[in-house]
Amino acid sequence: MKPIGVYIHIPFCVKKCAYCDFVSYPLAKGHVQAYFDALIGIEIPDAGTWLGTAGRQVETIYIGGGTPTSVGAAYLADLLSDCLKELPVSDDVEVAVEMNPGTVHSHCVGELLAFGATRLSIGVQSLNEHTLKVLGRIHSPDEAQSCFEVVRAMGCRNTNLDLIYGTPGETLDELMYSVETAISLGPEHISVYGLSIPEGTRLHDDLRGRKFRPIPEDQQRTMYEAVRDKLAEAGYVQYEVSSWARPGFQSRHNLNYWRGGEYLGLGCAASSFVDGVRRKNTDDHDEYVRRLQNGKSPVSEQETLTRKQRIDEAIMLGLRMRKGICLDGLAEREGYDLASARAGQIERLLNARLIEVQDGWLRLTDEGVLVTDEVIVWLV
Repeated sequence: MKPIGVYIHIPFCVKKCAYCDFVSYPLAKGHVQAYFDALIGIEIPDAGTWLGTAGRQVETIYIGGGTPTSVGAAYLADLLSDCLKELPVSDDVEVAVEMNPGTVHSHCVGELLAFGATRLSIGVQSLNEHTLKVLGRIHSPDEAQSCFEVVRAMGCRNTNLDLIYGTPGETLDELMYSVETAISLGPEHISVYGLSIPEGTRLHDDLRGRKFRPIPEDQQRTMYEAVRDKLAEAGYVQYEVSSWARPGFQSRHNLNYWRGGEYLGLGCAASSFVDGVRRKNTDDHDEYVRRLQNGKSPVSEQETLTRKQRIDEAIMLGLRMRKGICLDGLAEREGYDLASARAGQIERLLNARLIEVQDGWLRLTDEGVLVTDEVIVWLV
């Protein structure tokens, strides 16, 4: 059977963070019940039937949001139980669940693990009080550490901590305190993302209102380099631009995305990529429920990727991984010889020491990682 990943979107949050532009809604019990009734009662069983007929086997399940743990343990336990019952999963399926400090207690963690979760990802973002307030998070540094300790006490041994760098007003020392504290907790995986400030977010409104100035690019670069070096020193291996892991604890679900694998999105706003076609469910959670209740598809957008789009995406995603792009693999899948098609650009990037080509792989150097987007523009 052909492998596939499954992403399930839980669009509810206690409070929307200042930087967040993901599809999420305020927590409201009535909406939650209707949403899970549609998701568990209709979309997941339909997906299980399709996956079996299409000859797909689920290798990873990722439950994200929103804040999945904001809805309570009972909903998530039912969701996990239903997934493992209805979907054709592999024997070693990775089942990851996002959680935020301030929405987690030992009973919730115990239920997640008892009903099949194998990996828990905690949205810490920072371990500095001031930075958390700027980001609009609802938890304190102490609550973040307590959340991790609960996860450990309940027996989870595959845990990720999410951190953010580049928050307005954050100093390098404050950032490194967060990183060093996270390392001291001993998670198997740490993700560190540069802060983006999309339009429509509260932080973007504050930026336009000149309530703060963004951290200069050279300072952000210094921050990234310091984080990278500290994590390497602590024994974490960088396998993707924003991801570090102990050996054997890379996120299998995310690796599937970056390798161009197939994935099925369930829930409102969830995206799928199957047989070269990208689909996206409606963003409106009420509309999502109505469509399923009326026997209609929740898909609101659909696009068949052209060969050029598939090649560009393979280059973009491949360069996110430190292993890089397998040139022979790209040629086999798409009949595209990147080394010949972009020979001049590759030579310039090699001379600038932004990429290296070795044993059939084209990858970014440490210097190239700092300008990933610019390198991608040269190669697509």
